[in-house]
Amino acid sequence: MAEKYYKINDFSGGLSDSSLFGGKGSFAEAVGCDIHSEPKIIKPSQALSSGTLISEFCKYALKCSTGTTYYFGGSGTIYSRDSSGSYGTVYADSYGTIIGCGELDSYIYWASTGTLSRIAITDSWTTGVSHNWASLTSADYHQMVVNGLYLFILNKRNIATVDDTGTITLDGTPDVTLSTLPDNYEYTAISNFGDDLIMGTKEVSGVETSRIMRWDTVSPAWNSTDDIPESSINSFITIDNYVLAQAGNQGNLYFYNGSTLEKFKKIQGDYNNKTMTTYPGSVCQFLGKGMLGVSNLYGNPCNQGVYSIGQYDRNYPMALNLDYPISRGSISDIEIGALTSSGTLLTVAWKAGGSCGIDEIDWGSKYPSAYFKTLSVGGDRMNQKTFKEYNVSYKEKPTGTDIKLYYYPNYSTGTTEISLTDKSDYNKMAAQDTFEAGVAQFRVGFMTSGNDAPAMEELFVKWNEKDIL
Repeated sequence: MAEKYYKINDFSGGLSDSSLFGGKGSFAEAVGCDIHSEPKIIKPSQALSSGTLISEFCKYALKCSTGTTYYFGGSGTIYSRDSSGSYGTVYADSYGTIIGCGELDSYIYWASTGTLSRIAITDSWTTGVSHNWASLTSADYHQMVVNGLYLFILNKRNIATVDDTGTITLDGTPDVTLSTLPDNYEYTAISNFGDDLIMGTKEVSGVETSRIMRWDTVSPAWNSTDDIPESSINSFITIDNYVLAQAGNQGNLYFYNGSTLEKFKKIQGDYNNKTMTTYPGSVCQFLGKGMLGVSNLYGNPCNQGVYSIGQYDRNYPMALNLDYPISRGSISDIEIGALTSSGTLLTVAWKAGGSCGIDEIDWGSKYPSAYFKTLSVGGDRMNQKTFKEYNVSYKEKPTGTDIKLYYYPNYSTGTTEISLTDKSDYNKMAAQDTFEAGVAQFRVGFMTSGNDAPAMEELFVKWNEKDIL
């Protein structure tokens, strides 16, 4: 019999393309694991803890220059979080679902379909709101972004602006009228791209095509356009000098090169008659990484939560990873709304069943159910195998924490635990349980204690192969 082995001691590749194939340092699945902060180490991420429970799902939020963050609800309620971390309710908009927000020149703006309201940041929410300050075109998306002297607002087939004098223009700026989208398109997402803007669209009749446009804000037409075979462009994720787009409902991520979209990555899952999305406000930058909230639409095609896209430095791959499950602990049947970040604070709005809330990163607690699964280990698939030896090496394993190892034989969904013995003199855990399988996956689970957690270096698996004619 020939002895063979599998070893993973690099986790910088993030999520693989499938359970059978991935790049160097990738794994088939991971939930709540930190792969970015220390090269060659995988450990639990910080937990998300509940900041507050609220009555409405908030897809948009605004970090105001006063230090207060505002969350805009699905039925029109506006919630606040002040700089001390206290939450409250400040206003109820009778126009209902709020689908965009922004700040310009000491005014906060928000939009329900077809309406734009505002308040000066120094005014009272009781008396200072200019309700329906201006009319917009009725639309599903009024996302806003500040660029130069203007607040740019998605306005169905047009881009509206508010300038620094408080003048609103519904189809461009006071100086230039931007071309209107064709009748069968509607704007869905907007982002800065250097000094320019990029806008995503969808085809409103349901045809599987969408379009990205780039605009320098001074020309009467878009500077470039590109079509992709997706139902919509849902959101833009900014990572330093990169911009990615999440498009369609099948987990596809695209890299924007300045004029066209190029396929970047697919969030691994089972998309047969199942759908997901990332909402326009479910993105932010946090600690040098791009963050995106992945939501279920139908059938739970992939794990849901707050994913990161990033790299330790330029010598490492750009990796995709599910860093932060919500405080409810579920990674299915949930929706992720607005993400905001400020320094070391990350907030996450979510919906789970009939409950809604806003979570915050908890720097005093690690995620208690972190795990990762390896790629399928098969060696020569023609041969009979006896898996027999396992070593989990760790950098640290504080008192009260532990590492568990499980195996899935022959693509099964049921797991069996391998009983590891801690050999602390060697900073490793080992076992010699045997099982027969043509192929196997292994799952490593991390047991935490408050803010203490193991930091793992390597998994080693050995097996015997017997030739079969």
